[in-house]
Formats: sequence, structure tokens, C-alpha cells
Amino acid sequence: MNKLSNILGKPVISLYNGQVEGTILNAVFDKKLKKIKYLNILNENNVDDTINENRMLDTKNIYCVGQDAIIIKNNSYLENISTLEPKIEHINPTNSLVYTTLGKYLGKIVDISFDDKFYVIECNLNNGSAFNVDTLAILGNGITIIQDDNKKIDISKLNIKKPSIRETNEVVKILRIDNAPTLNLVESNETTPPTLPTKITTSVDFLLGRVITENLYTQSKELIAKKGNIISLKTIENAKKFGKIKDLSIFSA
Repeated sequence: MNKLSNILGKPVISLYNGQVEGTILNAVFDKKLKKIKYLNILNENNVDDTINENRMLDTKNIYCVGQDAIIIKNNSYLENISTLEPKIEHINPTNSLVYTTLGKYLGKIVDISFDDKFYVIECNLNNGSAFNVDTLAILGNGITIIQDDNKKIDISKLNIKKPSIRETNEVVKILRIDNAPTLNLVESNETTPPTLPTKITTSVDFLLGRVITENLYTQSKELIAKKGNIISLKTIENAKKFGKIKDLSIFSA
């Protein structure tokens, strides 16, 4: 069994290219939290780029998860985030608050355990407990809801009912208030709203709120972030300015 915290900060090495392609900064999960689908790779040659311009690695293309590095066959497996946005569902739920369907607070997710195929086994909470992903009801925005042992709910039956739409081929006349000529429009029979691509949440969401575990310094030994402080947007900007985003990810919990 592996833990997400153990692979964050590890280098990604390409066998064919014989080089370090970057460092693991974050993870992307499917909407049911069943599997880690992608790893967000920090390109160390472009530390001045914005966080969401880094590359993504599909976990099915990982050759080996080693003790000190992640191995891939070649760097053609690394993809730009912009090309994957429609496929990306949920970013790392670490720091998400966990409640049951009956409103009981269980704690905050601090780590995630998974197997060799990157299938999630359980989510570890800040109080030392854990929950199995089979009990997941909703993976939301900063909130994770799991089924309460006393009463399980079918979430699919809680969806908002759409208003009924009368189908007609009747010509509708719309009179413009500027007295312009009347337009003849035919109502469309299309009742299904267009599907919008899901926008990726950047790794900023993962770092925000984490606690710094070691003092973070610039190359000239100036203090960027102090041990024990909570990571804020200002902390992230300072770390990014001095090329220390990778270190901020490694030395935080």
C-alpha cells in the first residue's frame, strides 16, 4: 500500500531520454475518488511558469514507482494540462472537510492510501481515523460527504428536477422595444443543456491551508516561509518567485 504523501516531491525520470522530467506536485482523481488518474508534474526547467501550465502524467503510463523516483519509459507520456481539461474531474481532495450524510463532522483528509495500480484504498483523516472510498456519497468543492452508518442515502434521487418544457412548432413573435421589425423565431425541441468542460483546479488549492514543516529559504538564505505557519496565497507567490514551489509541496503537511 502506498500513500500520496510519499510520492509528492519525487522526481519523474524518463528511461529513454535519460533525464529528470520534473517533480510530482499534485494528483487528480476521478469523480468517485476510486482512482488517481493523473499526476501533476512540476517542470523544473520552467519554475517561473504559472502552476497550471505544468504537465500531466496518466498513471497508467507509469513504468515503475520506485523508492526514490517515478519511472516512465519516455517523455512522450507527459501531456499539457490544457489538452486534458475536458477529461479532468477532481483535483486532490487533501484538506477537504469530511461529513456524513447526517451531518456528523469526521475530520479533515490529510493523506490518501492507494494500491500499485493507483486505485484508492482509503482516505486518512487528521484524527488518525480513515474511511473507505466505497462509503463516498459526494466529492465536492472542499467538502467530502460519506454515507452515515445509521442511514444511507441514494444521492442520485436528490438531483434538482428540471422544469417541464412544452414541445411545439408554433412560431413565436418577439416585438423589440425599439420598434424594429418583428423577428419570427421557431422554438427549438432541444431540451438538454450543453455539456461544459470541467475546469481544472490548480495545485494552489492543494497547497492552501497546509502547514509548513521546515523553514524555506532562498538561495541567498533569506527566509521565504517559516516552519509551523499556514500556507497562504502570499506564501505560494513567494515560493514561486524564488523557484521553491517544489520544496513547499515537499515540506508541508
